[in-house]
Amino acid sequence: MDVARTPTGRKLQLAALLRYLRERRRLTQHEAGHAVWPKASAGSVQNKLARLESADAGIRQEDLYELLAVYDAVEGEYWELASLLNTGLSQRGRWQGYRSIYSESYRRLIDLEEDAQSIRYVANERIPELLHSESYVRAEFPRAVEGPSSDEEFTVQATLARQQNVFFRDEPPAVATVLSESALRRVQGDEAVMRQQIEFLLELSEHPHVTVQVVPFSAGAGRAGISHKGILERFALLRLALPGVTGGLPGHLDYVFTRTGEEICWQDDVRHYEDQWARASEAALSPRGTRDFLRRVGRDFA
Repeated sequence: MDVARTPTGRKLQLAALLRYLRERRRLTQHEAGHAVWPKASAGSVQNKLARLESADAGIRQEDLYELLAVYDAVEGEYWELASLLNTGLSQRGRWQGYRSIYSESYRRLIDLEEDAQSIRYVANERIPELLHSESYVRAEFPRAVEGPSSDEEFTVQATLARQQNVFFRDEPPAVATVLSESALRRVQGDEAVMRQQIEFLLELSEHPHVTVQVVPFSAGAGRAGISHKGILERFALLRLALPGVTGGLPGHLDYVFTRTGEEICWQDDVRHYEDQWARASEAALSPRGTRDFLRRVGRDFA
């Protein structure tokens, strides 16, 4: 079973399973919820099921059993899977130490990266944090006379751990990134930092599960989502596998995170961003052409 590693991933998988089981029985959220919580108000019942099916709330094991009974799924693989997904959901203590640098809005993204079957980034102006070299990360911080700050060290540790959990874990996801040339030309630190960052992108692109493409300034002018200055939006598309069970449960879930200022915003409708991804990757250089382009950019920082 492709059970998620993180509490966030498990809650999303459980939410999808319970939504599927309810729809299979052709029940509304109110009908299903009222059968489990008959004394609750109609609004409260609706809210409970809506939050449960959007992974915004959990459910007690005894209530889960009653809900599965309503769905005629208290035996066999559905019961086994639902029970498994409803364990290990506590976030207590998981965001301490260097992981404390992540804001609440970022934590769902970090967890989903660790669980993802595939990750696709589109970026303008800035290289995605997941692809930062250590020197590029350190260049974000003003140099102190007494040495690196704790915030700098925590950010470096968090970045390295994030890369380990995505690029170098067992059975890593397929990671594809489309960068606007502007992301490569925006200097962070100095020329030595930029050379090291370009080299890091080249090293990542050599891994069979990693694809890096660049949209040069000369490509895509006039196309929706692409201008003469490159990509107009930046976002991450993540695909989460669903555990295999008999029946019509879909094989995966798709999510998108968009950047608004410094916040990561959760979006449910991915179709717009799927279209933007297709346009950006189509306008970009091929992976091989991108590697040649990256080498030329690296020489510009020599």
